[in-house]
Amino acid sequence: MAERNLLPAPDLTLTERELFERLGWFTQVRWGAGILSLAFMAIGWYVFHVRFAWQLALVVVVGLFVYNLVFVLQARRLYRRHRIQKDRIRRLAHAQITCDLLAVAALVHMIGGVENHFVVLFVFPVIVASEFFAPRVAYAYATLAAVLVNLIGWGEYAFYDRFHYTLQVCETAEGARCLPLVASGAGQHYVFVLQVCFVLTFAVYVTVFIASSIAGRLRQREEELEVAYRDVKSLEAVKSQFMRKTSHELRAPIGAMQSLLKAAVRQMPDTGPGRDLVDRALARSENTLDLVDDLLRYSRLQAALDLDRFEPVDLAEVVRASADLFRDRAGEKGVRLDVQAAGAQVRGVRDRLIDLVNNFISNAVRYTDEGGTVTVRAGCEGGRAVITVSDTGIGIAPEELPHIFDEFFRGEAAKRTVAHGTGLGMTIARRVVDLHEGHIDVASRPGRGTTFRIVLPICLGQDGVKTSQRA
Repeated sequence: MAERNLLPAPDLTLTERELFERLGWFTQVRWGAGILSLAFMAIGWYVFHVRFAWQLALVVVVGLFVYNLVFVLQARRLYRRHRIQKDRIRRLAHAQITCDLLAVAALVHMIGGVENHFVVLFVFPVIVASEFFAPRVAYAYATLAAVLVNLIGWGEYAFYDRFHYTLQVCETAEGARCLPLVASGAGQHYVFVLQVCFVLTFAVYVTVFIASSIAGRLRQREEELEVAYRDVKSLEAVKSQFMRKTSHELRAPIGAMQSLLKAAVRQMPDTGPGRDLVDRALARSENTLDLVDDLLRYSRLQAALDLDRFEPVDLAEVVRASADLFRDRAGEKGVRLDVQAAGAQVRGVRDRLIDLVNNFISNAVRYTDEGGTVTVRAGCEGGRAVITVSDTGIGIAPEELPHIFDEFFRGEAAKRTVAHGTGLGMTIARRVVDLHEGHIDVASRPGRGTTFRIVLPICLGQDGVKTSQRA
């Protein structure tokens, strides 16, 4: 029903999103209903030797498939043009339910009319109407269903010989000795017709009463959730704005303080009085500046990425540039940095992908001891872009693995190895991957190292063409 995994656009309200997804679900149900109708007709005809106007019934079912396809295409067109609002969704639902009632009426008429127990199919479109609309609208559809039932029943009663399609059961597949499924001429008996029409009319109104009562409570909860959802989004926007403003305001004075401390260090002898205190203050200012930078980056990632910023990005180039950035640091620690990046492109936001790769390589180098190895691989696998960063470092305890992407979380081993850290690097990395509709797998053993596997959904070859999908 929708684009990009067929999910509604992120700018929809909670109610619009729910209505759109519900409409999609009913469309899928309609496909199933059409297939089941064909199956039941085939089983009735070939297994139980039930005879009816199968050509006309088949035309009705094919018509159901056709108008359902039209509604699917219309829903996708609304999605692509960003016109998914409640009034448009409900207009589409009106059209679908009306078509469903007319299709049920035609199908019931072709397979025996009120003499067929499948006349109860009128109840199902009425249930759908109760899900989408206020009770008064649902009762209007119940009235339409009742009118159609009575038109079929009394119309066939008045013109039985001309408009009634008898439902018969034959003793053999060849059609020898066929008898009516119900009492012969039941549709000509006014008591029988009155009973069926009354029961179905009563049934559709009771169905609306029950379904509308349940749906009304659900709609009330949806409205309450909508209000809460808007409040949460508003608070999230305020929080992000506060984080961005605070980070900007803090960065300048902390940077100035760091510059003054560096100047003081250059003017002090290595063993001079107070040198240790200045070194410690400088280290703390660097940690604070790292925290401010991470907060600033994280606050910018809270909003969904603008699709206009997506462009082809050479993944291998990003990985190699990031590895070069940390190669000197790895060399100073005595850590071997092994990089293999195949030529491939992904569609994404370049600076966000650079942050992503920098975070993983930086962490791998930081938490790997002298003599260890950090291995980075990048390329296309099965039509997807895959980046793997492995190290032989301190590893992550099993009980800590579920929390490594939480805000400000740092494992005990990480705290012992590096005293100060923001705890936001992995959170930022996961947010970048989420915004690119990918996922991250992680495997780790304490003291034996960690492997992160980042998968992005679409990988383009060097010529910008999507690679073939392998089974």
